[in-house]
Amino acid sequence: MAGSRRRFHFFTALCVFVCYSASVNGAKRGTSDKCSYKGTQFSSADESGRKLGVTFRYDNCSLNWNPLGKHAIHEVNNITYSHLSCDSQAAVVVHWMASPLGIEHVKGFRVYLEDKNPEGKQCQHMILKDPRQLNFSYKTVRMSSQPFSGLTFETDYMVRIVPFPTFLNDSFFPPSFLRTNSCEVLLGPDNLVCKPFWKPKMLNVSQLGSNLHVVFDHAPSTFGFTIYYLYYKLRQEGPFRLKRCKPLRDDNNSTRKQTQYHVSQVHSPWAGPIRAMAITVPLVIMSAFATLFTVMCRKKQQENIYSHLDEESSESSSQTTALSADRPWPRPKIFICYSSRDCPKHLAVIQSFAFFLQDFCGCEVALDLWQHLEICKEGQMSWLSRRIDEAHFIITVCSKGLKYFVEKRHRKGKATSKENNREPTASDSTGNRDLFIVATAMISEKLKEVHQKSSDLSRFMSVYFDYSHESDVPTSLSLAPKYKLMDQLPLLFARLHSRQLSLTDREPQPPNVSKRNYFRSKSGRSLYVAICNMHQHIEQEPDWFEKQLMPPPPPNKLLPPPEKLDSGLVLNEVKLKHPSESDCPVRSNVLILPPTPKLELSLSLSQEDLGEGSSGQDNHL
Repeated sequence: MAGSRRRFHFFTALCVFVCYSASVNGAKRGTSDKCSYKGTQFSSADESGRKLGVTFRYDNCSLNWNPLGKHAIHEVNNITYSHLSCDSQAAVVVHWMASPLGIEHVKGFRVYLEDKNPEGKQCQHMILKDPRQLNFSYKTVRMSSQPFSGLTFETDYMVRIVPFPTFLNDSFFPPSFLRTNSCEVLLGPDNLVCKPFWKPKMLNVSQLGSNLHVVFDHAPSTFGFTIYYLYYKLRQEGPFRLKRCKPLRDDNNSTRKQTQYHVSQVHSPWAGPIRAMAITVPLVIMSAFATLFTVMCRKKQQENIYSHLDEESSESSSQTTALSADRPWPRPKIFICYSSRDCPKHLAVIQSFAFFLQDFCGCEVALDLWQHLEICKEGQMSWLSRRIDEAHFIITVCSKGLKYFVEKRHRKGKATSKENNREPTASDSTGNRDLFIVATAMISEKLKEVHQKSSDLSRFMSVYFDYSHESDVPTSLSLAPKYKLMDQLPLLFARLHSRQLSLTDREPQPPNVSKRNYFRSKSGRSLYVAICNMHQHIEQEPDWFEKQLMPPPPPNKLLPPPEKLDSGLVLNEVKLKHPSESDCPVRSNVLILPPTPKLELSLSLSQEDLGEGSSGQDNHL
C-alpha cells in the first residue's frame, strides 16, 4: 500500500503531437531534392558559334583575399536570381554577366548576400581555374554562384558582386536587391512547414478515481490533422510512454503543448476532479498569458520599418517616377542645416537625404557640400545668409553632434551677437567656429522673430532619423515642428508641397507616399542603404560619439637636439622675415568642409585671386 501511495505522488508531463498524411512527406522530399545545384561550369557561344566555358573553384572568403589591383574593372550586369528550397528553407542562386570593361583583368568574383542583420552576412569566393581565361568574347557568358541556403521566406536581401583584383573599393560596386519566394511557392501549399504554428489553446487534466482524463481542443479542419498522439511519463522517468502505439508519419514538424499534473491519492470519487481543476485551471491561465506575452514581444522585436516593404505594381512605380520628373516649376527651395562633426556615415545619410528631396520630392536643395565654388566666391556668411533668406523651407537635421556643439557654445557664452554675424576670418579656420553652429544660431533668431510676429512656423522644420532621438533637438529649435524620418515621411512631403505658389494648378503628388514605398526609387534606395550603414555602425560601436570627444593622445616627447660639432667655420645667421598683415592686407574667405571618408579639401581664396579668376587650393589626402 505504501508503494502504491508513492506511485501516485508524482508529476506527469503530457504532450500532444499532430501529424499529416504520407503525401506531405512525399511533397517535402520532392522539394528538398532541388538543393543539389551544379553551378561550377558555365558555357555559351561566341559570334563564330564556338562554345565558351568558364570554370571556378571556391575558397573561403576569410582567406586569400587581396582586393588591390592595378586596373579598373567595371561592375557586372544582367543580374538574375533562381529561387529554390534547401532543407525546408529558401535558397537563392545568383546569375550575372561580366562587364566587357576590364574583363581581361578579372581573376574571380566575390558574391555577398546579407539582410539587415550584420551577423547573417554570407559570402562566396569564386576563383577562375584559368586566371587568363576571360576576354572580350566572354561578355555574354552567364555565370552563377553556389546556392545561398538557410534564407527566410518572403524576406528582402541585398546582393553585391565584386570582381577582383581591382583598386576600387567594394562600395563602388552598386548592390542589387531581391525578395525570396513564399513557402507555398517553394514547398507547396500542403507542406506542414508552411502551416501556421498551432498548439491547443485549452488543455485540461482531471482525475477521476485512479484514471486521468485529458481534454484539449482540436485543430481547425484546414490543417488536415488525422491523428493525435498523447505521450506521458513519470517526472523522474526519462523517455515518454505512448498512449497509442502508432508511428508518427512526420515527427520533425510536430507541435506540442506540455503541462504538469500532480496525481493525488484517491480518497473519494469526488476528491480527484476538484483537486485537478484547482491545479490545472491556474496553470492553463498562466500558460496562456505567458504564450501571449511571448508572441507580442517577438512581434515587436521583429517589426522593422525596412524589413517588410509593400508589394507595389510596376504601374504605380512608373507613375511615381513620371510625376517626379514632370512637376511644374518653380520647385520648393530647401536649405539643409546639419552637423559636420558627426561620423562620416552620418554625412553619407545627409547627402543621400538631400538627393532624395531633390529627386523624389521634387525640391531644389541648397547643400554646402554641393556648392563649394559659390561659397568660395561669396564667402561663407554671405552665402549662408542668402540661402536662408531665399529658402521656402529650412530643414535642420538634428543629431548628437548638432545638439552637443550648439549647446556647448551656448553654455560658454563667449560669443556676442556681433561676433555671430561677422564673416569668418583666417583665424577661424582652426575649427573653433563651425558653419553649422552659425547657421543654427541664425535659424534660431529667425524662428524667434517669426514666433513673435505670428504663430505660423511652417517654414522651419526639425527632423531626425530613427537612429537619433527627439531629445537631440536643441532647445533653441524647440519651437519648430519636429518630424521623425522615415516614419513621418508623408507629413514632411505634404508640408513641402502645401505652400501657395504662383501657379494655376497645384503640383501633383506621387501616390502612396509612405515610409515603405520610398525604397522603390533610386534615390530612396541610396538613402535606405546609408541609414542601414549608420545603424550597423552604431551597433558595432555604441559609444562612437564619446570616442570622438576624447582628447587626442599626448605627443611623444621630442628627443634632445644632437650635439653640434664645431668645425671652425663661422657662418652668418640667416633670419626669415614673414610679412605682416599691415604689409600685405589680404581678405580671405575660408571654407571649412566636414571630413569625408575619402577626401578632405580646404580652399583659401584671396580677393586678388578671385579678381584674376584663379584660386589657391590645398588638397589633403
